[in-house]
Amino acid sequence: MNQLKWPNYLIISLLLSSCLPVQGTTVSSFSQSEKNPISVTTNETIDKHALNSPHWAEQSLPSLAGYLTQPAKRDQDKARAIYRWITQKIDYDNRSLSTSNGGDNSPEKVLQNRHTGSEGYARLFQRLGELAGLEVAVITGYSKSYRYSVEQPHLLNHVWNAVKLDGQWQLLDVTWGAGYWDEEQKQFVRLFQPHYFLTPPAQFIADHFPNESQWQLLQSPISKAEYEQRVYPRAVFFETGLTIGSHPDTLIHADKKINITILGQEADLKAQLLQSNYVVDSSHITIQPQAGQYEIQATFPRPGSYVLRLFVKRAGDLKGYQWALDYKILVKESLPVNEKPVYLEPAFTETGLQIDSHPYQLITANQQLQVTLLAPPTTLVSAILYQNGNRLDKSLTFVQRNADKYEIDAVFPQTGKYMLRLFTKYQNEADYRAAVDYTIEAQQAMSGEVGFPKIDAPFKEMNAYLYYPKQAHLATGKPQRFKLMVPAADKVAVVSGEQWSLLKKQGDVFEGEAIINPGIVTVYAKFTDAKKYASLLQYQAN
Repeated sequence: MNQLKWPNYLIISLLLSSCLPVQGTTVSSFSQSEKNPISVTTNETIDKHALNSPHWAEQSLPSLAGYLTQPAKRDQDKARAIYRWITQKIDYDNRSLSTSNGGDNSPEKVLQNRHTGSEGYARLFQRLGELAGLEVAVITGYSKSYRYSVEQPHLLNHVWNAVKLDGQWQLLDVTWGAGYWDEEQKQFVRLFQPHYFLTPPAQFIADHFPNESQWQLLQSPISKAEYEQRVYPRAVFFETGLTIGSHPDTLIHADKKINITILGQEADLKAQLLQSNYVVDSSHITIQPQAGQYEIQATFPRPGSYVLRLFVKRAGDLKGYQWALDYKILVKESLPVNEKPVYLEPAFTETGLQIDSHPYQLITANQQLQVTLLAPPTTLVSAILYQNGNRLDKSLTFVQRNADKYEIDAVFPQTGKYMLRLFTKYQNEADYRAAVDYTIEAQQAMSGEVGFPKIDAPFKEMNAYLYYPKQAHLATGKPQRFKLMVPAADKVAVVSGEQWSLLKKQGDVFEGEAIINPGIVTVYAKFTDAKKYASLLQYQAN
């Protein structure tokens, strides 16, 4: 049951011991529909009773079995009470890795010493179960344990149980339910893991492989070779409702890039790409939530061997991400820079944004550029342009909503490389968060005075949309045509100097000409029930 201590930057709540299960025979065998039917309320009641066992009840196996099963109304309650008591009261003994330690693993000795290895755990559960009138089997086999990694796969001998409930055999592992071995501190860490109580066979096979195939409890048992090849999802993967989608095996051969599908919709995912234990730049990984699944795409800066590591937590969980699984990826050829997918920050997916126009990080542009994103009604977007690490004037970007899309326009005052950073937030949030960065190679520069008009708050608040003009600097002394969509507005006027020019209203669209005088040119709107005009846009006339 030994287990390595997870690195400090990971928040891991895995119960690893000396062996683990294998995946099912098909991808669909990780079905989320295979749920444990045990009532949570019943488990809480049974657990509380088991954890409050008095000293007198723990003096012998018969008295302990009698106490633990007092409130049980069904056999699965008896099994739960025994499972919960053992996981709380018995420590894992790292010296007991052997499955044949004779009397040291006897239930009587384990009860007396309060520590044992996996065989002692399993035999104690069997004896208490039999005293409670349950039919219990002790199962030997292999597990993907604390020593297991995709770089150095290693299986350990392990022992666990099956219990017959309502005529059906079900699987459990008391050892892994109790906690894990901290290899760095050389000590057992108690951490209850309910996942390994009556685990669905298709999930149990992910890290436990029995010597006798009948104890896989699968309709189509898999071979040991298949077990070794399968990807190893840890308990948290299943606990957050995830299922393997596209790649059931650990080893993946890839050319340039890889797309992996994980089924599920109620989890938050993060991924990390490693090569030779070094973390590769995060821009090489994108995670895109879709209907009922997550699309994970990875690209590779060079050929070679990589580890793609997936972290997961329940949506809204404040405990942090936990290590869920690893893939080993052998790459023959790296992806050209112009085909590298854009990296999406967590805020991008959390606020419901989706890529619409530009899926790649590098964009080649001429004098100006428009990027579009799909966005829910409650999501806001802003943009800033950078060059050589310096933030440029905000007038070089223009962001507005058009139905279910955001249009982000950028203009380039000179040729060269730029970074276009997009930000997002919900309407009720105070601050914007970084969402996505694009690298822009501007091959041509916009001549003359460059920039977009200044947007005032009512323009965004009232979901206005500017068709033209989009240039901030207007020529004086001649008519300029304007066209805007301003929902809920009664009137829209262009004010230049002392001259007001009302635009013609057609539904929500306002269009017309205005004579431009030197100075500030402002577009105003008067909304229904409002007493004053509100400023929407500001231009500069020279």
